[in-house]
Amino acid sequence: MNFEQMIQEIRSEPLLTLLSSVRCEESEPLNIHATKAGSLDSSISQGLPFALPRLGDVVEIQGPPASGKSHLLYLLMCICIIPTTHASISLGGWDKVVLFFDTDASFDLVRFERLLTSHLEAALNTNISTVQQLVKRSLKNLHIFRPTSSIQLTATLLCLPSYHHTKLPDSEIGILAVDSMSAFYWLDRFTAEQLRATNVPGVKELTNPLQHVITALQRFHRTHRPLVVLTNWGLTSTQSNVGIDRRGVPTYRQHLNPPPALFPDLEADSAPVHSFILPLTLHITLSMSPVQQLPVDISLDDACAQECPNPSTICQILGVVRSAISSQTNRFTFNIEADRIDALVSSPTQDH
Repeated sequence: MNFEQMIQEIRSEPLLTLLSSVRCEESEPLNIHATKAGSLDSSISQGLPFALPRLGDVVEIQGPPASGKSHLLYLLMCICIIPTTHASISLGGWDKVVLFFDTDASFDLVRFERLLTSHLEAALNTNISTVQQLVKRSLKNLHIFRPTSSIQLTATLLCLPSYHHTKLPDSEIGILAVDSMSAFYWLDRFTAEQLRATNVPGVKELTNPLQHVITALQRFHRTHRPLVVLTNWGLTSTQSNVGIDRRGVPTYRQHLNPPPALFPDLEADSAPVHSFILPLTLHITLSMSPVQQLPVDISLDDACAQECPNPSTICQILGVVRSAISSQTNRFTFNIEADRIDALVSSPTQDH
């Protein structure tokens, strides 16, 4: 092999990619505080200290409808956009930008602002005018995109480096979130089936639209290294234990193809392992807490007292966290309340 051949075989990469990789390797685990009383990071990290997300990680939140996926994402986004400190008081924020893709067209800005305000009020315990000023400042770090197809989502992702350079030259992107990756699943599937039915030469070799989305995500992730958070539907339960883990939380197969997958039992049957070009760091499965069965002979007053111990709690969500580098799982619970989200600590379990 001559010198020129050796040079040609050396892989090159942009300096931005190298610097982003170094920055992420040296970054500390991110703070994820739900309120002053409870923190989600302690729930995830107890017994699994390396599971705390860092800049550059990829996290998937999966679950059925009304399982708290968007609310958990709202919590992460709130923490990302608020300042780190105010008047020498720690707010637990990152003071970074969130790029939020509302593919479901279901983002509730009023609800998000309420959660953001509650978090700041709990941290500051100060007058409302100061809190409102911080809310306005924080919301400037939130940038919302509303694509209506996988092609639009791909095109927007590919334009993000230019958007960052022109619109946010002095800001660091903390989170890139897509809620939800499944939004165009049925549309893309229908389109693919219609094309296959036409018997047009070469149609069977056409790439799934989601492949373009994953490729664009990977490209931006490689150069800018934000924390990527993807929500995903839970459509089909796994066959093992009838789709229920040993502690009562359902698990689901991965229906996306190609999926950003982590575990073999979650992969789509038609997706080979080598197609996963966006490997997950953490996978979080959410489900609603089971409703407690009341005795038949219980009085109405006792039933109301047991069913609603905390009137402000809208629902309780169970979550299981799995890491790409450990067989351990961690289980946590968080309460969705009228104006805040409370996370409770839980112990890790061992998978076999």
